[in-house]
Amino acid sequence: MIERSAAAVLTGLLLALFSALASAAAHALLKSGENKLAVLAWIRCVEFVLALPFVLWIGLPPAVLWPWLLAAVVVHAIYQLVLSWSYSVSDFNAAYPIARGFVPVFTALLGMALLGDRLDGFVLTGIAVVSAGILVLASGRSISPAGFAAAAIAGLLTTCYTLVDAKGVRAAPDSLTFIAWFFLLGSFPMPAALAVRHGRNALSLMIRDRVAGLRAGVMAVVAFAPALFALGLAPVGAVAAVRESSIVFGLVLGAWMLKEKLGWRRLTGGLLVMAGTLAVIAGTAFR
Repeated sequence: MIERSAAAVLTGLLLALFSALASAAAHALLKSGENKLAVLAWIRCVEFVLALPFVLWIGLPPAVLWPWLLAAVVVHAIYQLVLSWSYSVSDFNAAYPIARGFVPVFTALLGMALLGDRLDGFVLTGIAVVSAGILVLASGRSISPAGFAAAAIAGLLTTCYTLVDAKGVRAAPDSLTFIAWFFLLGSFPMPAALAVRHGRNALSLMIRDRVAGLRAGVMAVVAFAPALFALGLAPVGAVAAVRESSIVFGLVLGAWMLKEKLGWRRLTGGLLVMAGTLAVIAGTAFR
């Protein structure tokens, strides 16, 4: 079992909450780009530029960390490709909730089983409420079978990468070592995928989507770095649940930036997500 101070846990959950807001903005910017793979390539380029100075300062990571770094890079790359596909074939406010789906529950249970995290019944109930809210948001959507399948697979991959990231952060000598090297190594797959898929047109596609790509890149770093730090401070299931409040921020951004309509179902689901998130924070940090 892993023992953590209340202050460390609360700090981790607040970082996860901040990550949720920034993550919703990054996803909305990804959807706003004309070519989703080009925007993802821009995100990785921004991450490379920002990570390189830290990597040069930190030096090589210990040998024990390399398997987790490589596993994280592979799982994230597959996730990003599947998620970009789901956004290409379905509405943002349809794909995004489905992609998150049962992630909080699965992550909490696997975190307890595989990482030694401890969560009581109150917190697990809060996590279940978060997932219930997400499912309410996902119900009654007009989404193609291909879009549903892509979003559902992306959700399962989210659980996988969250667990791998948590293990990597906790295996590292410090969180910054894992984070810097993860961003550096993870910067190569998406530009490579863009080049393979579009060949000589890859550069022109990146030039066309440079504004959305640069904005999404900065926001992605702002979103994901705090989440990685949070995984080293708080139980992975609690962090995953709090990050799902990005659904609520995503609803607002989808309505504002992408002109997507909100209705009673989306509002009800959003309120459930927020109620469950508050329960997780209260139960994890203050009990």
